[in-house]
Formats: sequence, structure tokens, C-alpha cells
Amino acid sequence: MNFNMLIRSAILCLKANKMRVFLTMIGIIIGISTEVVILSIGAGLKNNVSKSVNTTDVNSLSITFESKGVNTGDSAQPFDKSDFNQLKNIDGVANIGADNDGIMGFLNLGGQATYFDKSTYLMFKEYKNQSINIIAGRSIAENDNESKEPVILITEKHAKELFGNNYEEGLGKAIKLNGVYLEVIGIIKDPLPTSLEGGSDYIPSFLKESFKSENEIMSVKVKVKEGYKLDDVFKDIKDELERLHPDINGEYVKADPQAMIKAFQSIISGITGFIAVVSGISLFVSGVGVMNIMYVSVTERKKEIGIRRAIGAKSKIILSQFLIESILITLLGGILGIIIGYGLSKIVGLLCPLKPIFTFKIFIGSSITSILIGIIFGIIPASKASRLDPIKAIYK
Repeated sequence: MNFNMLIRSAILCLKANKMRVFLTMIGIIIGISTEVVILSIGAGLKNNVSKSVNTTDVNSLSITFESKGVNTGDSAQPFDKSDFNQLKNIDGVANIGADNDGIMGFLNLGGQATYFDKSTYLMFKEYKNQSINIIAGRSIAENDNESKEPVILITEKHAKELFGNNYEEGLGKAIKLNGVYLEVIGIIKDPLPTSLEGGSDYIPSFLKESFKSENEIMSVKVKVKEGYKLDDVFKDIKDELERLHPDINGEYVKADPQAMIKAFQSIISGITGFIAVVSGISLFVSGVGVMNIMYVSVTERKKEIGIRRAIGAKSKIILSQFLIESILITLLGGILGIIIGYGLSKIVGLLCPLKPIFTFKIFIGSSITSILIGIIFGIIPASKASRLDPIKAIYK
């Protein structure tokens, strides 16, 4: 019996027990579809984080200050505009200046927003025609800047905290932010935790300066000359800042965007892997179900096996047929699971800002997993069938 005949024979046997086969496949379908959704979301998160690399200048670094105690007075400020004249003379420094927009666009602007007795803390940034998802209301327009309109876009989360579940009623209402009254003109979708985009709410460009301190510099950005190592330049700048601010209680640190991205990706991989392993338990249980149904099939077809062995069928042919049946059950369940998982990941993409990415690697991995389940949990029943004594199988 050649391979094609074995396949056809296995398909005919499965067709004879459609309901039993379908019920056995349900566990495989659920397990594989869950894996596909989880891995697609993980791939989407990694891609979202990786996009931040494109906005990061590899020849620049941001320096911030980590306070380790109480610092008061102007003399205790970690940075001063007068520092730049000294720092520009350091070898390797091409340019240096205040970086109040922060690392990778992180905006160091924030404040307590209140609406009557409700309040929440907002982290906001300047609106520069970014692509945002408006849930209700409108976006900030150019004429808002021209006419100096005190308006703001807030996230769905902040809108609920200020206006309750019927947050759309907050449109047109004024909230108080750091002593400034701003009209809520739009509500936007909450950003992803891994977007690395900084503030989540938006204000017009002309308002940005209203929320900045004239003298306070939160961090500095340094453009490093070609041929110089970032770490070496940072060390020299750090030494100079410590000399200029001897009484400051804390430490100057280098904010490394690349390290942040790698850390995020590592965390995402760990979480995705853990959830995938947990969902893999359902695949193990499904595999046990496949093994059970194959044992039942062997028991029911003992006479058939005995007759085939009696007329010359080799044991490896019997083993191959039952193993193929097991693989077909799990592979078909896996394919259906991949299709369902792909569909669910698309739905997730429609319901939230995250865009899951279904890759060819996920497809191949899920297919191989399905086949392996069929082999691992089908080999023992198939071996039992191949070792049956023909005489006992026929007459028992």
C-alpha cells in the first residue's frame, strides 16, 4: 500500500466518524487559535516598539537627573542655561541644548486636571498634526493656534475619570489644568503602553510655553561628533556638570533609547512566551483526547486490523495508517485554529490601537505544532495497532 492509498484510507476512516473527529478537534482548534492570537499580538507590540528606533538619533544622547534627596533653591537646579557654554567645549560635543521634549519625544509636561470635584493627572504634549484616533469631537486645527484658543484633546481614560462613563458629554466643557482653563474639543483613544510616545493628551503649540518653566531644564540633549563614543562623551559631560553643581543631591544619568527598546521587547517576549506556554496546556489536554480517540478506534477496528495482517499487510503499514489518521485530525484542527486565530487577531486590531501582526513564521510554527501533537499522541495507539496478533484480533 503506497502513501497515497494510506492517505485516502485514513480520510475515509475519518469521514465515517465525522462527529467524533470534530469533537476531538475542538480542543486543538481552541489551543492553536489562542496561540495565534497571542503570538500575533506579541509581534504587533514588538513592531510598535521597534518603530521608535527610527525616531532615535544614534549619534545623540539625552542626560537627565535622578534626585536622591531634597534639592531646593535655584542653586540646586541640576541644569542651567549657562552650563551649555562650558559643555560645548568638551571633546566630542557637536551641539548641546535643553531637551524639554525629552527622550524619544517624551514630553516633560504634566499637571493635575480638575472638573468640579473630579480630577486626574494629565501628561500632555504639543499637537503637531500627529496621526491620532478621534473617538468624539474634533482634532486641533491650525486656526486654534492662530486665534489662541485654549483647547485640549484628552484620552478616553482621562475623559472617563473627569466626566464619568458618559464622557462624550464633556465635549465643550472647560477643565482646569495648572491654573489654566482649557476647553475639551476632542476625545482620543488611549495610547499603547509600548508606544514610547510620551504624553497622551494634546494641546495647541501656542500653549506649550504656558506650561513650561522659564528656567527649569528637565534634561539636556547632546549631539555627538562622528568618531566619538557616546559613553566617553557622557562621562566627560557628567564630570563637568558635577563640577558646576557641587551641592546637588543626586546623579546625572544617560537615557538610552536603544536600551529601553530592548528592555520593552524582552518584557514583551517574556509575557508572550509565558501566556503561550499556559495556553499550550490546552493543547496537551487536546493531545490526550486525540490519544484516547485513537485507542478507541484501534479497539473498534481490531477485526479489520487482524484481517489485513492475515492477508499480508505489514505492521509498519498498520502503524502508518493510524499515525496518519492522528496527524490528519490534529493538522485539520490546527488549520481551522490558524484561520480562527487570524480572524480574531484582526478583530483585536479593529477594537484597540494595537495592530496584531500575523507572520508566516506564526503560520509555520502553528502548523508544525499541530503535526507534532498528532505524532506524539498518536504514536502509542498506532504502535499498539501494529503489534496486534492477527488470530487474536480476528476472533476476539
